[in-house]
Amino acid sequence: MTNQLTGEQWQLPRAERQVLTLLVVNIDKVVAKQTLGAGDNEHPPLSDSSVTRAIFMLRSFLGPLHEHMIETIKGKGYRLHIDKRLSKPVTKATTGRVKQTYQAVILWLFGKRNRALKAWIGILILLLTILVLRQWRVSVDDDVQHTPAFASTSVTLKSGQQLNLLSYAKSKTNNTLLLLLAERLAQEFGHCDTTPWKNVYLSLSHDKQVFNITLKGDKFGQSVVRNLKLTDFRQQKNFISEQWFTEVSLCE
Repeated sequence: MTNQLTGEQWQLPRAERQVLTLLVVNIDKVVAKQTLGAGDNEHPPLSDSSVTRAIFMLRSFLGPLHEHMIETIKGKGYRLHIDKRLSKPVTKATTGRVKQTYQAVILWLFGKRNRALKAWIGILILLLTILVLRQWRVSVDDDVQHTPAFASTSVTLKSGQQLNLLSYAKSKTNNTLLLLLAERLAQEFGHCDTTPWKNVYLSLSHDKQVFNITLKGDKFGQSVVRNLKLTDFRQQKNFISEQWFTEVSLCE
């Protein structure tokens, strides 16, 4: 038995040869285990375990890609099924042509010839990839459904830059604390000359123990985002202080 792809050969023992021969003679037909193990004038019958082992060895030789060709029909026996796509043998010439094509591609990509052309092609592919990714990001941002803010404040920095503080809450009532926090942040941002931030989104958790701040803007032509999450479990909540303003450097 010869593997036409690898050239590996296997001298079949008597049990494997008998089982495979009967399967080939009855291709696409179910052959009972007793029939596969039947004896003749020269050989005694094979036991059921010998037939099972022969099937296992044949499948092992076929390998994981082709072992399904020998099908187990539960309670009836075994069947040999040849996939028509596999009926055409893979010749050494075919394998050689595939190998030559692969080597030619690798040689063109990494060879010394046409280096300038290949460099320009690489740059063009990189630029196209960047453009596609930027367009995809814009389209995703456009698709996001934004919940309208219940309150907004516009802050003018010393340089004349405009900054928007947008406050969000599930209810339009009982938001005094959130409005006070937004006012304090607006006062602090008013001391900035410039800032990369354009929009600042504010919200409180349902139990009003977590204060969420999300800053979005542009820096060196790139979109930047900064998330701050402050907790305060005291009854009289403060969240932000002069020390906190100094540590976080909101202007930067």
